[in-house]
Amino acid sequence: MAKKNKQTAKTPLIEKRGPVVAIMGHIDHGKSTLLDYIRKANVVGGEAGGITQHISAYEVEHAERMITFLDTPGHAAFAKTRERGASIADIAVLIVSAEDGVKEQTMGAYEFIKESGIPFIVAINKIDSAKADSEKTKYSLVEKGIYLEGMGGDVSYNEISAKTGQGVDDLLDTILLAADLEELEADRNALGTGIVLESSLDPKKGISATLIIKDGTINSGNHIVSGAAQAPVRIMEDYAGSQIKTASFSKPIKIIGFDAQPASGSTFRVFETKKAAQEYIKDGPQEEKAEKVVLDPKKETVPLIIKTDVIGSLEAIKHQIEEMDTSSAVFKIVSEGVGDITENDIRQAGADKKAVVVGFHVGQSRTATDLAETFDIEIKKFDIIYELTDFLSEALETRRTRIESEKVFGEAKIIRVFSWTNKGGVIGGKVKEGVLETGDKVVIVRRDIEIGRGVIKGLQKGKMEATIIQTDEEFGMMISSKYEIAEGDRVRAVRTVSE
Repeated sequence: MAKKNKQTAKTPLIEKRGPVVAIMGHIDHGKSTLLDYIRKANVVGGEAGGITQHISAYEVEHAERMITFLDTPGHAAFAKTRERGASIADIAVLIVSAEDGVKEQTMGAYEFIKESGIPFIVAINKIDSAKADSEKTKYSLVEKGIYLEGMGGDVSYNEISAKTGQGVDDLLDTILLAADLEELEADRNALGTGIVLESSLDPKKGISATLIIKDGTINSGNHIVSGAAQAPVRIMEDYAGSQIKTASFSKPIKIIGFDAQPASGSTFRVFETKKAAQEYIKDGPQEEKAEKVVLDPKKETVPLIIKTDVIGSLEAIKHQIEEMDTSSAVFKIVSEGVGDITENDIRQAGADKKAVVVGFHVGQSRTATDLAETFDIEIKKFDIIYELTDFLSEALETRRTRIESEKVFGEAKIIRVFSWTNKGGVIGGKVKEGVLETGDKVVIVRRDIEIGRGVIKGLQKGKMEATIIQTDEEFGMMISSKYEIAEGDRVRAVRTVSE
């Protein structure tokens, strides 16, 4: 009996599969430099601020075998992308600088690796540096619970210089050995399945997605489904941007022509026909609904529009926003997505002058610029993630609701009144607590009741002029006030503070 979505059955062809490897670690411990050396292409020079901004995949050959590397961002803002990188990979390389040792982000990457359950190798980098101390770095790893071979554990490690290439071939050998121990296999004759790394929107080409094939093969003419998104396999590119007709397991590829954006980290599967793909989507599981955000009515709501070049960047920025909300203000994302900033994005702000519009690696339309000027809304664009998040933190701080209150900074007892007029006078006293400063506003208190206010016009300590009088010091004061002060009164220096 025929079955729905039936695919053409082929005899399984089981083969050894090349490993997919995630490079993880601290922001400046040399991940990109290592990959740069391996693939002999200058990636670091083309990265804004020297930081890897997106998850990427590269295929290299070593010892007549293929290895696919995922270059996962090390910046704290990309926690979700880093986590996704570890779950996609078969093996992780935890890179640690021989100069700096274990850092907070090193341990964060290690936690992701542990949660994913995949084997990992430690690469101790920068051994060519005059400041390098490999032994100290090894002991710092052990102290953090990462037990290396020969030091009470079984975690393989290699000492390398990503800059000169020293030890890199040994690291690649170790990766292939770890892959052999995992017995990675796949069926070349099966229809391809795997994971979506990133998706992006090009105004001219449309929606594309970078995929890692974990099993089977994709051929030109097939149809790919990820969630509710689908694409015919017409334009398929390898990691170098060359068009190809077929691709098999462990290979990173780019498919252009999706009808919707697949979610980063989602799985995909291949069908022989468009009909089979559509039936799978129709009968497949429902997509999880996004969690509804409930805004606190007690907080100032700041409208926020975010546009990025890829979904992974959008996730990272939103992750940072969740942690930067103050006690009195919160961002409300009114428009988000992949692609350039448009007129519609600006309209979503509702002409609210407090609105914030940010773009990451994107442009903006002329109509968006004109409308933003009309509404007096600023558009800010960034190429470096931490500069964007720093700007958002400052924007939230400047837009939050401020509560002004009056605080007492010093109190003094009046011992003598030297002279007085209807505009003020000269008095002497002693500071009981805090400080008094020239220019302070003061509250005049008699028998615990406020009788008036004034301003300190000048201070004197001994026979010398002073700008500040400390606790337990005696002083002379010239005060401006229409309320007459008597001996035994108290003056309290008060200042208005905004919180």
